[in-house]
Amino acid sequence: SQPIFYVIDGHALAYRQFFSLPVAGFSTRSGEPTNAVYGFARTLLDILQRDKPQYIAVSFDRGLSGRDILYNDYKGTREKMPGELRTQMERIEQLVEAFNMPLLALEGYEADDVIGTIVPQAEAQGANVRIVTGDRDILQLLTEQVTVQLPRKGEADVVFDVAKFREEYGLEPWQLVEWKGLVGDTSDNIPGVKGI
Repeated sequence: SQPIFYVIDGHALAYRQFFSLPVAGFSTRSGEPTNAVYGFARTLLDILQRDKPQYIAVSFDRGLSGRDILYNDYKGTREKMPGELRTQMERIEQLVEAFNMPLLALEGYEADDVIGTIVPQAEAQGANVRIVTGDRDILQLLTEQVTVQLPRKGEADVVFDVAKFREEYGLEPWQLVEWKGLVGDTSDNIPGVKGI
């Protein structure tokens, strides 16, 4: 059987945990918020205990990959990271290092760019890959060896494979980029083509 490689979008998971757990209920004695750190650790432990992947890594954002230079309004409608989450990001990265997991990040690049670079390499080495993220753009990486786990509001996470993607979108995964270019993407403030 092929080994399983879990790749986690660290920023996406941190955001998800921050907003799903109350800040007020999780803090150190000195008042440092820990809700996102706690949720992040719980998720890592769940994956390790339930799925027992042979390989696992966590990727973090270190910039916008120049998209903001090409398009000034890229992600222009997004709210800034809440201060209570910003203070936890360093702790979350320390947590990943304490788990002895590779932390994948490159200055000037988003986590999904790093993920998009390493996933084909893992595939070429014969691994089945599970990407854990909140970013639907990553669905373009789906293949017979790559699945994507996304959260669903108020429901259990959904795991996309190629068949589920075709069923939901009516496209091939590689066509997602063209589709988003036409219809736009409000989460990244991409306007699309008027009338499409």
